[in-house]
Amino acid sequence: DVLVKAALAMLDQAGGIPGIIDKFQRSGLGDIVASWVGVGQNQAISPDQITQALGADKVGAVSQETQIPAGQGSAILAQLLPVLIDQLTPDGQVPAQGQLMELGKNLLGTLASSGIFGGKASA
Repeated sequence: DVLVKAALAMLDQAGGIPGIIDKFQRSGLGDIVASWVGVGQNQAISPDQITQALGADKVGAVSQETQIPAGQGSAILAQLLPVLIDQLTPDGQVPAQGQLMELGKNLLGTLASSGIFGGKASA
């Protein structure tokens, strides 16, 4: 899925999951992102909070790369990031940055076979 690939690339460029955690913590949203990493239920996040934590430039870049209308990028990321980070941190363990893209490729295969996020993953 193009959207998942773009989100994984954004995570990688931000310093992996530790980098994203840091961005959210600096934006006062550390509890939310910690729930995605942890083993409990994921807390929801608003599109405005996504933009606040990641920056309008990053959200805009993902929107442009995936050809999503600019106004919808943060809303889609608000739905995607909690699931994506939750799946990339099994048992609450943050992967090393070098492992992120490999885990992401495995996740894409799983999502494609399960039909999550629109079905087919483009390889």
